[in-house]
Amino acid sequence: MQTEIGMAPGARIVARLARRARLSTLKYLAILRVSILNNLAYIIEVFFRALLLVVLVFVLTQLWKTTFTLRRTHVLSGFSIADMIWYLVAAEAIALSLPALTRRIDQEVRSGQLAYLLGRPASYVLYNYAHYLGERLVRLLMNALIGALLALIMAGVPHFTWQGLLVWPLVALIALSIDFVMHFSIGLLAFWSEETQSFSLIFSRLTLVLGGVLAPLEIFPQPLRSIAQALPFSAILYGPSRTLVHFEAARLGTLLIQQGLTLLVGTMIMLTIYYAAVRRVNINGG
Repeated sequence: MQTEIGMAPGARIVARLARRARLSTLKYLAILRVSILNNLAYIIEVFFRALLLVVLVFVLTQLWKTTFTLRRTHVLSGFSIADMIWYLVAAEAIALSLPALTRRIDQEVRSGQLAYLLGRPASYVLYNYAHYLGERLVRLLMNALIGALLALIMAGVPHFTWQGLLVWPLVALIALSIDFVMHFSIGLLAFWSEETQSFSLIFSRLTLVLGGVLAPLEIFPQPLRSIAQALPFSAILYGPSRTLVHFEAARLGTLLIQQGLTLLVGTMIMLTIYYAAVRRVNINGG
């Protein structure tokens, strides 16, 4: 406060807002750190969960090898078999890193615990985002390490560009954020629905099929390819995975626009559901 003496009123307001923003950022970074440490404490469990990626990638790789052999080609829609393997690893690493966010939010709503959590000196949404991000980053890193080892054995050293490696963390983080707002919104539907796991199952299956986890969207026939590329599911799995394997500057710009719009619209929907749920809690007295 002493540093604000002699400041103009406008400057004091800006300084206070900046201090509050810094303290708030440090608070959620601390939550993120605790979440990461909690998941590292159970790293063996995370490791065994990640072994599912080995099974899925191995099975899909055998299917695609058979497809390449039957078509008597070494390149399919711009992807060689090595590119396809690395793409599958990248997509599966993201897809299989999703924690049970919807189920946890659902349980907090049904048990009434949400009413108590709202009283914390922290945003319920941002608290859950930091907690979710810490858990998912640990799982994603473990999936990536195991998947990369498998891909090195099956396909050899990848031909990634430095641009793809540089921007992949950014597009992957935006993809994880989009996944968060979608599943968080589904969890909050427990205020109005007796069961939200059916909604979560539908969304996750649509993401897997239309998001490009089984194959790059270039493989899809028209008009399914264009429809899938326009849907938000492709911004979660296909976009980041293709950016890593086949980086193209023009596609990156399109992907960032798609991810930005998807995240913006998804956040607006999530906040609308959230504030409606909070009003419902206040009206019912918790």
